[in-house]
Amino acid sequence: MKQKMSRITAIVHRDLTESVISAFKKNGILYYHLEQGRYPVLAKRGVWFLDFYQNQSIIDTPVSIFEILCEEKSENFLLSLIRDSAELNVPGHGSVYSESINSVGETPIGYTFTSKEKREPIGFTGLTGIFCVLPRGSAEPIARLVLQNGIAVPTISFGTGTGLRDRLGLLRITIPKEKEILKLVVHSSDSEHVLDFMIEVGRLDLPGRGFIFEFPVGKGLLNTKVSLEGPKQAASMDQIISALDQLYGNMDWRKKSNQFRISTRHRNYFEGVNLVLNCKEEMMEFVTSALRKVGVTSSTISLNRLFHTGITDSVFTPAREVATVLIPKKNLTEVIEVLNEIHFFSSSFEGIAYTMEIPRAFSYQSKKSKSK
Repeated sequence: MKQKMSRITAIVHRDLTESVISAFKKNGILYYHLEQGRYPVLAKRGVWFLDFYQNQSIIDTPVSIFEILCEEKSENFLLSLIRDSAELNVPGHGSVYSESINSVGETPIGYTFTSKEKREPIGFTGLTGIFCVLPRGSAEPIARLVLQNGIAVPTISFGTGTGLRDRLGLLRITIPKEKEILKLVVHSSDSEHVLDFMIEVGRLDLPGRGFIFEFPVGKGLLNTKVSLEGPKQAASMDQIISALDQLYGNMDWRKKSNQFRISTRHRNYFEGVNLVLNCKEEMMEFVTSALRKVGVTSSTISLNRLFHTGITDSVFTPAREVATVLIPKKNLTEVIEVLNEIHFFSSSFEGIAYTMEIPRAFSYQSKKSKSK
């Protein structure tokens, strides 16, 4: 059974984690997922007499990544709650944004948050998210260029990949299993240029380099702190940008489309559905193996924990595996049939599944697959 819902993603500095969790407990949010990650910022290094050789280095800031599923009518409540508990109006504290999703199968009572309290809409619209999977160690050069061009503040987390590597036999050692997941949110008018930029820098048009797709964002409040360099005036550039966002009431003035070089290279983008599968740890390998019989050969798997704030026992195991699977829309029905056949939504797996529309995606495509 499909049901339209919202997914709220909050990325906050690790020092603010307890403030957000405390707000969840006080406001009856029963379940939330938590994953650790980092967001890189620019910092200058060097000594004064070597200023000529100074380079901007990357400093990693630890972050906590929260995810909550809620009914659409509760979206404003959660966005406001997280903004206030983490003081997201301060540059460097983090970001929060919403996405529209379609649930697949039944979810236990209480897992999807709902609130009768109404809040004024907050956050900016006209945003697009970008999700990119790369071999481990490849995300930092892209993050550096994204920051230096003032495009966005990316978030980096870790995962493992299945797909081309599993089909290479002994040659698999040339492609590392460990992956880095780089996510950022940009102005929608910039998304195509940023996609092209990241494909070029990440060499995603080569086999085994990963994949990238964009996803629609409903509303968002975004981190503006791209550098650790201290202000020389009463306000830092990060604070000025944040103040201008509030003054204009949108981020349109920040769009950079006319600053990007227009690529003359034709990209063979494709559209599809992002299927997100969440189940007990150590069960996902069985699930992805079962999906191979309907042609689902690639996925990225990451780990997170599911926390429960109620006084009764949770119906879920805390340690979770999450698979991100990109499939053609026409194949979704048969993929769901396989999930039902293996009893993915039973207590054996404690499975949760939902989908998001993907308007534009890219990965290496062999000449054989292009000709189909």
